[in-house]
Amino acid sequence: MRVAIEENGAATAGWIAALRRQARDEEIREFQSGTMTRVFGAAWLDSALRGADLLHASARTPCAPKKAKLTATVDDLSSWLMPKLSSPAETKAAREFAERILAHAHGLIAVSESIRQDAIRVLGMEPENITTIYPGVDKEFFEARPEPRERPYVLAVGGDQPRHNFHTIQIAWQALKPELRNTFELVVEGAPKPALMAGATLLVHVPLYEGFALPVAQALASGIAVVTSDSSSLPEIGRDAGLMVDPHSVSEVAGALTRLLESESERAKLARYGRARAEKYRWERCAEYSLAFFHRVAER
Repeated sequence: MRVAIEENGAATAGWIAALRRQARDEEIREFQSGTMTRVFGAAWLDSALRGADLLHASARTPCAPKKAKLTATVDDLSSWLMPKLSSPAETKAAREFAERILAHAHGLIAVSESIRQDAIRVLGMEPENITTIYPGVDKEFFEARPEPRERPYVLAVGGDQPRHNFHTIQIAWQALKPELRNTFELVVEGAPKPALMAGATLLVHVPLYEGFALPVAQALASGIAVVTSDSSSLPEIGRDAGLMVDPHSVSEVAGALTRLLESESERAKLARYGRARAEKYRWERCAEYSLAFFHRVAER
């Protein structure tokens, strides 16, 4: 079986590497549709695929192929579920991808069961046509050693999009007891390195929506407790390894932070559960399930 995967930078690099490590008789090839496919369409795409049995498309793929089976990943439905939090350009791109690729796919991967159910309900996808396969967490998070710092710290994953809900974290932090804020530092990082994640007392991550809560999965792999949202995929990914809160509630976020910062034993218990749960988010597991998915689609 020959699988071409539309290259999408860091978003696909770990997955492709893991697929190649797991592959036996399968050929896994990185692919770029390129400008010519945009100009000449499916006929050019079929030629460029050079006999691939499947194309796993991305938002960069201009059209569906005519010969190869088509698969894709559903990882973000915020444009349908929270349209006010998406820009017009994001909404347009998401809907065009759904019409151009998702509607024509022979099989789809959902990055969480939460988003799988949303795709069935919102996009009208057939349940048997969409399979939940969790993405992987880079092994560096499983092996990370804490980065030494002068003060213990709480890590927050910052972002400028409204759905990241960082404003609520800032207000909740100021609502903590002064002694807690004097003891712990709030460190904000857009894409935390493994050592920074592993060294944190806990992660606070309370977005309004995520298809797959990667920062939470990284925290579990790094062995730290989590305060996260009780909505979308977050309870599914962080189950038993963190405290779930209403992301709209400053008091719930502040209360959960206080509870964990004041209880080392509870943090340790959640971190222990998190380590066990993080085994679901290894690239090797993702690759194994992905290859089985590709075979099922190819044989239809």
